[in-house]
Amino acid sequence: MNRWTAALLLTLLIFTMTPPCDAEVLYKRYYVHNVNGKDVLTEPYSVQPNDYVIKILKARGEISHENFSLFLNIFKLINNQIADINRIHPGDRIFIPLRWLQPDSLPGQRRGIVDLPFITAAPVKRLLAENTATREVKKGDSVSCIIARSFGPLGTKSYRDGIKLFKLVNPDVKSIHRIYVGQTLTIPDPSVLKEAWAKSVLQSGGEVILSSQVDEDEPVEPSEAQSSVVYEETKEKGQKDPFKALPKLLGGVLLNRGRYYFPASNGNDFSVNLAESPILQLPKGRRILFKKPGGNLTFAKQVIIARHFKNLAFAETSEKPVLTTLLESVAKTFPEIVMDMPLSYAQPGLTFGLTTQWGFRHSTPEKGKLTTSIIVSEVNGPSQRFPMELAAYLRRHGIVIREALEEEALPPIFFSVLEPPAITRIVPTDRKHFVKELANALGLIYDPNVSISFAYAGVQVEASSNMLTGTDGKQTLVDFGNIYGDAIYAIESSGLPVLSITKGQYLYNITLSILTKLGIPYEENPSFPFGKGTPDLTGQFQVEGLLIRPIPSVKKLVISETLPEEIAAYLHNQGVSIISIQKREIRKAAWWPSSEQSNLKS
Repeated sequence: MNRWTAALLLTLLIFTMTPPCDAEVLYKRYYVHNVNGKDVLTEPYSVQPNDYVIKILKARGEISHENFSLFLNIFKLINNQIADINRIHPGDRIFIPLRWLQPDSLPGQRRGIVDLPFITAAPVKRLLAENTATREVKKGDSVSCIIARSFGPLGTKSYRDGIKLFKLVNPDVKSIHRIYVGQTLTIPDPSVLKEAWAKSVLQSGGEVILSSQVDEDEPVEPSEAQSSVVYEETKEKGQKDPFKALPKLLGGVLLNRGRYYFPASNGNDFSVNLAESPILQLPKGRRILFKKPGGNLTFAKQVIIARHFKNLAFAETSEKPVLTTLLESVAKTFPEIVMDMPLSYAQPGLTFGLTTQWGFRHSTPEKGKLTTSIIVSEVNGPSQRFPMELAAYLRRHGIVIREALEEEALPPIFFSVLEPPAITRIVPTDRKHFVKELANALGLIYDPNVSISFAYAGVQVEASSNMLTGTDGKQTLVDFGNIYGDAIYAIESSGLPVLSITKGQYLYNITLSILTKLGIPYEENPSFPFGKGTPDLTGQFQVEGLLIRPIPSVKKLVISETLPEEIAAYLHNQGVSIISIQKREIRKAAWWPSSEQSNLKS
């Protein structure tokens, strides 16, 4: 029994046993990331002073112990906001991969949050309740200032512990950076830090919470679970609210709780109920206030509100808005962030293009962050999601794909080529070697010493040559300049085709001749479309090379340029085998003329 199995059994025991007197059950919160279609249990961690990655990670989790290089690959993938893992800073929030999960093996796994209980020897909940006070938020208040007054200056250990305690006793505060006037907060007393149990709870790893609060009906996106304000549910249970998806899809923040008060010119203040008229904050300070038709926000009031919110625009919504209309409002309100379509990328051997209805330029990337633009797509079903390999390729170009299904934002799927797909590599030293290796790669039979007999000038001639046989039994002789004069005509007159390969002939043309002689179907510079299940996001990429079908159910792609690993992985998963003609060691045989190969002709 491994330690993870034992831990899960212990969890089940906790559910069935009664805690000892004064002891209590608390919970540690973990997050589930989907990597290459498989769930990974991850532990959130806040970087401390003097931390460095190897120190943090070496002793963490099953994956780390079994395959540390794979573990680092997954770590980089799910923490892609960190440009250089050797340069992490105190306060950075990272996710540490612990172990692979089988589907539905833990409660809450589908929603992306797992709360595992543990027993404390001390009555933590009661002791915290006895050492806290309530405070109503006033104008100018901030959590950092409130905690710093009691626990010590920003950056100190006592301050950090105070923030942890604050989060523990204020589970409804989704972000300490977003509180509103009139909100009631619970403020812990610094004397709690002197309690013997405090150290074990605060330094136990993970995020400790007093009770499991994962709503069975509320999916949570792991990577944004602590950075998005959740829109208050004002509709009947079962109805979908598109405002909940909007900040997750666009990388913004939704202000939708409490009221904002504004001074009117006549001396009578007025307020805006954010639950009815939410404000979406986008990067670069852009804000949109969504107002319903028939509301009381007159033009005069809008002028006053705009004075207090820089770069604020107003957008009309219907009584029952849908995600499409909200995205249209964003696009019409800030047309300067709408991306030009279609998008295209080109590199040696590959061109990639796509078009989408909803593409938005994100903020200029900050240090260590990759996101520059966001594409939003509404899919028809989970099986129609954008190919994760291609999404990973686009992410490297600063394009992040975010998807919605039935008015809800879907959790992101992370992808990395953990194991490179098998590629058949041919290093041609000469044309004979190339034909032999290509035949093997295509599943053809190459015999370099076949005896043939043919009539020439009235005489039966015996000779030895090279023979290629296709998968359907069709054959052709391959001559490398050893058959002269009318002999080729005489051989072909006997019913056996001859493929003549000349000195200086490019390997690309040799390949075409082989395929033509044997009647093997092929396509030059093939295109691969994608996005058929998402009409608002479609595209294709074209590969420079030959797509060959030696038999109907087999697809072989012959290329001479190196493809991005994500593209190669996508083709591999689509059943396309790759044959790569290596150029660096070519001496007397060139695939095709180019600036790199122009001096390689023989």
